[in-house]
Amino acid sequence: MTRTKIRINKFLSLCGLGSRRKTEEIIKKGLIYVNGLPMTDLSFQVDVSNDIVTYKGQVLLPVETYHYLVLNKPKGYVTTTKDERNRPTVLQLIPEHFKKEGTFPVGRLDKDTEGLLIFTNDGDLAYKLTHPRFKVPKTYRVTLDRPLRDDHKLALEHGIELYGSYTLPATIIPVNDEWTTVTITITEGKKRQVRMMFSMLGYEVTGLIRIQYGPLTLGNLPPGKYRILSKQEIEKLKSFVN
Repeated sequence: MTRTKIRINKFLSLCGLGSRRKTEEIIKKGLIYVNGLPMTDLSFQVDVSNDIVTYKGQVLLPVETYHYLVLNKPKGYVTTTKDERNRPTVLQLIPEHFKKEGTFPVGRLDKDTEGLLIFTNDGDLAYKLTHPRFKVPKTYRVTLDRPLRDDHKLALEHGIELYGSYTLPATIIPVNDEWTTVTITITEGKKRQVRMMFSMLGYEVTGLIRIQYGPLTLGNLPPGKYRILSKQEIEKLKSFVN
């Protein structure tokens, strides 16, 4: 009999516990048991046919039905599954049955940032959409407190020093004649990256909306509302990262 073995973080992700990076945090905390014993080895290979994997006493099985949603995140919501300060979270904006089946937000948008946020319980896709090596482009519409100078535009597009390293090349396009509103496309996701890039050059970002993630666009989806991705959109997402 042939055995199918899967690295433990990928197995947990397929069970709907979150992205591979998120599941690694769960493993490190000693919350995963394999055949009754705690498992903290990130390189462990789960024998899908024979190993019994549990989390908080519940036996884990790979998800049979995957969900793919897009939410237009409004201001004031944090992108997390639970907030210790009891702030509203983005999970409060999607139906309960999706949450019960392990649907989670892909990546993060900070509390004051609006726009396109993907949700899924497809851990493998979430991993590819967020891992730096796949360089998935994300486009934001940015409103500034003053016009963007030409030399600053070039500096941002070529890369500036942020958090001890240089940002990857970006693309900036003006939205209005005054250059107080622009779009910026980046292929990485450092903490509060867009805000910090402009802040490093002396600008205050007064409005920030993510309008595109890979091939997906926000369109006219109202703030606080979600929609289920079409089959064609799901296929585009998967082919984009493959």
